[in-house]
Amino acid sequence: MEIPSKEEEVTGEILSLEEPPKSAGQKWLFWLFSLSVITIAFILLWNFVPSFKARFEEIPHMFYYFLVAGFIFAMIDGAIGMSYGVTSTTFSLSMGIPPASASTAVHLSEILSNGIAGVMHYRMGNVNIKLFKMLVIPGIVGAMAGAYLLSSLEHYSMYTKPVVSVYTLILGAVILRKALNLTARKKTRQKKITNIRGLGLFGGFVDAVGGGGWGSIVLSSLIAGGRHARFSLGSVKLSRFFVAFMSSLTFITMLKGLHWEAIGGLILGSAIASPIAARVANKISAKSIMLAVGIIVILVSLKSIITFIIGWL
Repeated sequence: MEIPSKEEEVTGEILSLEEPPKSAGQKWLFWLFSLSVITIAFILLWNFVPSFKARFEEIPHMFYYFLVAGFIFAMIDGAIGMSYGVTSTTFSLSMGIPPASASTAVHLSEILSNGIAGVMHYRMGNVNIKLFKMLVIPGIVGAMAGAYLLSSLEHYSMYTKPVVSVYTLILGAVILRKALNLTARKKTRQKKITNIRGLGLFGGFVDAVGGGGWGSIVLSSLIAGGRHARFSLGSVKLSRFFVAFMSSLTFITMLKGLHWEAIGGLILGSAIASPIAARVANKISAKSIMLAVGIIVILVSLKSIITFIIGWL
């Protein structure tokens, strides 16, 4: 009888201690159990620890609205890869948040997510360094200029709000058009876009003023202009971090009395949704979501514009 070597004994022991891979059902069961424990703990603390309940009651109700909204919008963005800015801005305006504060909330909540996405794209080799350099500096300049202009006009928000609503209306129409053409794209030979710096400057400015649109304007233009989709996406995501950071810094410096309940809600809601969105993105019809988002954005934007016109008349 052959006696196993010490190495084989150790190897066998290690293999025998290895756990079998968890099935999808086991993973869902684990998450369901964890959620149940957290829910029960929250209910017990709420009912039997007065100081815990008092802390939550001190938080403005607006925070919870934006927490839920941030979660939903981040889930949508994870599913279709766009529309977080336009949906967040449209919702913020409908809740009475001035345009500059709405744009601040959107950009602050995008810093972390775009930073993580940018680093991941860089590590995967999806970033064209030359393209990134051509985008980031003009993008920052345009974003800071747009943030400065919108902040300076914060006292005239009753006039800037319908202008931003017109912008979100246009973006809503763009999303709707993309949804309708999603299954009927025609491959055409496009002329490669060359004015990258001008595109970055314009995209950064409009993004800061309108609270979103960097991806819709810059990424769409690069791909439509014949640029490689993967390198365009990686470069735009990485540059977006710096654009969002500098525009947010400009807004914070310029504005007084920011709506931190809206900012905090969007940041926390989008942070919670980010890891979940990556898992469910492939299980949802992108076309149906884009159709719904486009219609909702158009309707809400139209409501803001009509309300302004009626009030002005």
